[in-house]
Amino acid sequence: MRRTIFGSAASLLALVAASGAAAQDVAGEAEPDEIIVTAERRSTSVQDTPLALSVLDGDKLRQGGNQGLTELAQQVPSLSFAQSFGIAQIFIRGVGNNFFSPGGDPGVATYADGVYLSDQEATAVAFLDLERIEVLRGPQGALYGRNATGGAVNLVSAAPTDEFEGRVGLQLGDFGRVQGDAVLSGPLGGGITARASVQYRRLSGFTRNELAGTPGARKRSDAEESLGGRLQAAVPVGAGRLLLTTSGYTQDDAGPALKILADPFPHPAELLFGVRPSTAPRSFKSEGAENQREVWSVTGRLEQPIGGAELVVIADTRGSDRLITYDQDGTERTVSTTTLDTDSTQSSIEAYLQGTSGSLDWLAGATWLRFRQSRTTLVDGLLPGAFLDPRLPLNFPFPFAFAGGGTVTTEALAAYADGKLALSDQFALRIGGRYSDDTKRAREFLTFLAPTITGQQRDSWGEWSGKAGIDFTPSDDVLLYASVARGFKSGALNVGAFTPAVEPEINVTIEAGARLSGAGWTLNLTGYTSDYSDLQIVQVGPLSQILANAASARINGIELEGSLRPADGLTLNLSGSWMDAEFGSFVSTDQRRGFQAFDVSGNQLPLTSRWQGTFSAQYRADLAGDSRLDLSGAMQWRSEYFFTEFNTPDARQGGFARFDLGAVWTSADGGWAVNIFARNLTDRRVLSSLAVVSPLLGSVRVASLEAPRHFGIGLERRF
Repeated sequence: MRRTIFGSAASLLALVAASGAAAQDVAGEAEPDEIIVTAERRSTSVQDTPLALSVLDGDKLRQGGNQGLTELAQQVPSLSFAQSFGIAQIFIRGVGNNFFSPGGDPGVATYADGVYLSDQEATAVAFLDLERIEVLRGPQGALYGRNATGGAVNLVSAAPTDEFEGRVGLQLGDFGRVQGDAVLSGPLGGGITARASVQYRRLSGFTRNELAGTPGARKRSDAEESLGGRLQAAVPVGAGRLLLTTSGYTQDDAGPALKILADPFPHPAELLFGVRPSTAPRSFKSEGAENQREVWSVTGRLEQPIGGAELVVIADTRGSDRLITYDQDGTERTVSTTTLDTDSTQSSIEAYLQGTSGSLDWLAGATWLRFRQSRTTLVDGLLPGAFLDPRLPLNFPFPFAFAGGGTVTTEALAAYADGKLALSDQFALRIGGRYSDDTKRAREFLTFLAPTITGQQRDSWGEWSGKAGIDFTPSDDVLLYASVARGFKSGALNVGAFTPAVEPEINVTIEAGARLSGAGWTLNLTGYTSDYSDLQIVQVGPLSQILANAASARINGIELEGSLRPADGLTLNLSGSWMDAEFGSFVSTDQRRGFQAFDVSGNQLPLTSRWQGTFSAQYRADLAGDSRLDLSGAMQWRSEYFFTEFNTPDARQGGFARFDLGAVWTSADGGWAVNIFARNLTDRRVLSSLAVVSPLLGSVRVASLEAPRHFGIGLERRF
C-alpha cells in the first residue's frame, strides 16, 4: 500500500512540476500576494517552506463571522475539530485530543505566539486580534516537540505597529449575536510601540431548551457571553527588542448544549420515571446549565542580536479556571447532574539561538515547562436500584454521589537543534532533532458508595523526536521535498481512575510534497504514510473515561491545496484530502453491546473522514468612487466519520456538504467596511462530538452539534 501511494504521488508530482516549469513563460495575471510565515521559527514565504502547511488570514476570519477553531476544519485538509464539554479537540491526519481529563495530552500541539498551550480549555483568548493561523500537518518533533504527533497549530497575534492605526467594529446577527471589537496600535515615544485589543461576544444560543420557564432552566444553550483583552508593548533593548504581552478572558453563560441522544434501550430516567430525552434535532431538555471560564497570561519575548546570530527568549506564565455544570440525563426529572471544576497554571521558558554559517542555516535551543492542572468531577443523582443490587426493582430510585479527580503536575525539559544545509543552488538537506524528558506526578481521589480512596502516581518518559529531509528547487516556482519524521506524545496518567500509566505514543511518518506556483496560480501536493505504535485512545471505564494504548495504527493520505486566478478579480481555491486511517492490532470492549470484546483491527480511526475538502470562490469588483466589493462562497464536504473505535451506527456522522456565503464592501480609502455573512445555508445538522458516559449512568451518548444556519452583518471603521 505504501509503495502504491508514493509511486502514484511521485508520478503526479513529477508531471505537475514539469507543467509548472513550462507555465512560467505564459503571460497572465500577477502572482498572488506573498504570505510570510514563521512555521520554522524563521520568517519564510509559504511557497518556499518545505512543509505540509496551511495559512488562514485573521482579517478574513473576523469578517466572515469567525467561529474560532471550527474554521480550521472547514479550510484545512486532513483536519477535523470538535468540542466536547467545551474542551477543544483538534485532529490532524487522524490524531488529536480525545481525552478530557487531566493527565493526558493532545496529539496536536497548539501554540500562541510561540508559547505552548497545555490547557485545551484555555485557547479562547488566543483568538483575539489574530494576524494569521498556521497549521502544520504531520509530526513536528524537532521545533515543536512533544505532543505534536498529528501536527501543530500556531496562532499569531497582530503585532504593535510603527504607525498609528486602529479599528472599531460591531457585528450583529440572528440568535442574539453581538460582537464588538476595538484595536489601537502605534508608537508611544522613545522607540516603544504598543497595541491594545478588546473583544466582546454574546450569543443567545443555537439550541432551544424545552424546559425553559421552569426554575433554574435557561432558554437556550450553545450560548456565549465573553470579554477578552490583550495589551502588547515592544520596547527597544540595545539592538534588539522586548515584547511584553498580557491578556485576559472571562466567560459566563449557559455553555454548550450537551444533548443526550435517544436510544432504543431505556435510559435510567425512563426506567425510574418513564421520561426520555428530546428527539427534536435542535432542542433538548435541561433543568440547569452553567459555564464559567477565566483565563489570563503574561508573556515576555526578547529578540537580541549576538554577533551574526539572534537570541530569542520566551518566558510565560498563565492560568485558567473553568466550571461547567450540565443536566446529565436530559429529561424533565432530576436524575443526574454533572459538574466539572478545573483550574490550571503553567510556567515556561524557552531560549534558542539562530543564525547562518556559510551554507548552513541553523537553530538550537532548550525549553522548560511546568503545568499543574486540577479537576474534580461531581455527579449527583439517582440510579435504578437493580443497577446496584439485583434484588431491587429497576424503578427504585437509589440516590448516589460520585466525586473523583485529582491534581497532575507535569515537568517537561527538552533540548533541540535544527539546520538546513545548502548543497547547491537547487539541493538542500534538512535535519532536526529533539530530546524530551517528561515527568508527571498525580494525587488522585475517588468517592462512590464507600469511603474516599486516595492515591499517588508518578512516571517519567524520555524520548527523542526529529525530522530529516531533502529539498529540490529546480526553479523559483517549483519546490519538491521529501522527509521522514518521528513524533513523540508523552505518556499519561488516568487521574481518578486508579489505573496504570499509559505508554507514550510514537509516530513515524514518511512524506513527499511539492509547492508549485505560476502566473496567477499555486498548487501544493503532499503524500504521506504514518505508522503509530501505542496510539493513545479513549475508552470508557466503569466510572469514567480512561486513556489506553492501541497496539498500532497505519495512516496513509494525499493532500491538495490549490489557488487559481482565471480572470481579473476572480480567485478559485480548492483544498482536499484522502485519508486511509485504520487501527492495526487492537481489541476493545464495547459497553453498549453487552460488554463484549471486539477486534477492531482495520476499523476507521475516530473523527477521521476518508474524503474531505473545501471549494471556494472570491470575486473582487471595483465600484464607482474607487470603493470595492468582495464576494465569497464556499462549499465544504466530508465523508462519514465515527466517534468510537467500533465504527457502529450509534456513534456515526454521515457524509455531508455545507455552504457559506459572504460579502465585504470597503470604502475607497479603506477606512470603512461593511461585511455580511451567511453560514451553513442548507441548515445541515452535523454531530461535531459524541461521548459515551459511564455504564453506571446508562452508557448514554452525550453529543454536541455544529452551528445551524445563521447570518450576520458588521460595520468596521479603520483609522
